[in-house]
Amino acid sequence: MCRRMALSFLLFSAVLPRLSVSAYNTSAGCAIIRPPRDGGIRYRGLTQEQIRSVQVLPVDYEIEYICRGNRVIVGPKVRKCLPNGTWTDLSQHSRCLLLCPRVWTSLENGRVSSRPLGPPVEGTVLHYSCLPGFILMGRNSTQCNKMGKWDTPKPVCHYDRHYKACLRSALVLPAA
Repeated sequence: MCRRMALSFLLFSAVLPRLSVSAYNTSAGCAIIRPPRDGGIRYRGLTQEQIRSVQVLPVDYEIEYICRGNRVIVGPKVRKCLPNGTWTDLSQHSRCLLLCPRVWTSLENGRVSSRPLGPPVEGTVLHYSCLPGFILMGRNSTQCNKMGKWDTPKPVCHYDRHYKACLRSALVLPAA
């Protein structure tokens, strides 16, 4: 407990003086930015009271986006205050999106490609194909919707019993 209080005091004393200077001089830091929808911001070393009263954060201060519920951050997760008074990567949006079940991202005896790459979130489209010797039963694509569900049932790759027959007849060599 004492160690935790000492650490909190160190963080508080290291950040607060810089915050009070920044509050009067906006060129010495960055204005607080809004969190993504369905998310929040983790302010390291600050109490809730300090967060409510501060308008500007000091140069080199980092914030971290966090998401609520079964959502994941897509885009920059951490932003840093730059000397010019802006945050890093502001051209890239950070969004909190629902995660769809990962079980759809693999297919026994088949392949799955994902667009865009990354975690299976709202808007992700999966394309399915089977390995040689197997037939796809079901749709060859599905999309993760805004409810965090795939819009079609997961397909299955069934063994093609005619595939081996075709393969065997192709391997029969004429007698010499």
